[in-house]
Amino acid sequence: MERIGSHQLYVGIIMFVLGSAPLYELGVEAKQNAPLAMLVGALAGLLLVGMYLYLYHRAPEAGLTELYRLHFGLWIGSGIAFVHGMELAFEATHLLREYGYLTTLTLLESAPGWLMMLIACLLAGYTVIKGVEVLFRVIEILFPLTLTSYIMLAVMLYLNKLPDLHRLLPFVGFGSIIRAALPTIMVFPFGQIIVFLAIWNYVREKQRVTRMTLAGYLTVTAMLTYGNAMIMAVLGPQLAKGSSIPLLQVVQLIELGGFIERLDIIVTLLLFFGLYVKLAIGFMAVVLIVQPLFKWNRTVCAWVIGTLLFTIALLERNYTTHVWLGRYFMNNYVLIFQLGIPAVMLLIGLRRGKTPMPAIDSEMIIK
Repeated sequence: MERIGSHQLYVGIIMFVLGSAPLYELGVEAKQNAPLAMLVGALAGLLLVGMYLYLYHRAPEAGLTELYRLHFGLWIGSGIAFVHGMELAFEATHLLREYGYLTTLTLLESAPGWLMMLIACLLAGYTVIKGVEVLFRVIEILFPLTLTSYIMLAVMLYLNKLPDLHRLLPFVGFGSIIRAALPTIMVFPFGQIIVFLAIWNYVREKQRVTRMTLAGYLTVTAMLTYGNAMIMAVLGPQLAKGSSIPLLQVVQLIELGGFIERLDIIVTLLLFFGLYVKLAIGFMAVVLIVQPLFKWNRTVCAWVIGTLLFTIALLERNYTTHVWLGRYFMNNYVLIFQLGIPAVMLLIGLRRGKTPMPAIDSEMIIK
C-alpha cells in the first residue's frame, strides 16, 4: 500500500487549504473586519476538523467510502459515498474553471479557456494515476517555493509602505462578522478538509495524523488571516470588494528602486500552484471514493472522472455564473457533506462508545 509521511501531510494540508483562497478577499461582507471574519470561520472549521479526526481514528485504515459503509451499512453507505463523490467532482470542476479563467484574465488573454482547462485536467489526472505518494512528493517540492514567495511579497509590501492599518478600523460589530464567516468561510476553504478522510489512511505514522493536521491547519489559518488583513490594509473595503483578484491588484502596486515592479507574474504562478494542488487532491479524493464502488483500477477511474470533470467544466457560460454557482452550491449543499452526514456519523460513534468498528472486508475496501 502507498504511504506518505507526516511532514508531507502537514504541507499537503497547508497547500490544499491555501489553494484557490487567495483568489478572493474572504469575509469582505464584514468590510474592514474581514480578517476577524476569517478567524471566526477558521475557528468553526476547526470544530469540523476535530469531528473528521474523530471519525478517522475510529478506523484508521479505512478510506471515506469504507467509513460510510462501516457507519451506515454496505448499501446506504455506498449510496452516500457515490453522491459525495459527485459533489466533490463538482468542486473539482469549479477549480478547473478557475484555472481557465485565471489564465485568460492574467497571462494568455487570447488563449482558449477550454485548452487551459484540458491541460490542467491532464496534469492533475496524470498525478492521480501515479498515486498518492507521487502527488504529495510534488506538493512537498512546491511548498518551499510557495512559502518563500509569499514571505517575499509580504516584505515588499512593507518596504513600499503600502499597508495602512487604519483601514482595518473601526470595528463593525460581531453580527456582521458572524454573518460573513458562517457558513461561507467555514465551508470554503476550511471545511473542505473533509477530503482528507479519503487520504489520512495513507499516512505512515498514524499517531501523528492529528498533530500534523492541526499544525497545518493553524499554519494556513495564520497565513490566510495575515494575507486577508494586508489586502484590506492596502486596498480598503471598497476596492477589495470590487476587485476581481484583490491579491493581484495589491501586488501590482509594488515598486522598489524604480526597477522592481510588475510582480503580478509571481502571484499568478502562486495561484496556479495552489489551484493545481487543490485540483489534484480533490481529483484524487473523488477517485479514491469511487474506486471501491465500481472496483475499477485507478487508471480507468482517473480517466472516467477526468473526462466527467472536463465535460462539466465546459458548460459554464461566464465568470459571473461561475462565482454565483460556487457561492450558491457552497452555501446550500456542501454543508450536508461537511457537517450534516459527519455529525450523524459522530453520533453513531458516540453511541457505540469504545466498541471497535467492524472489520473491513473485501466488499468494503479495495486498495
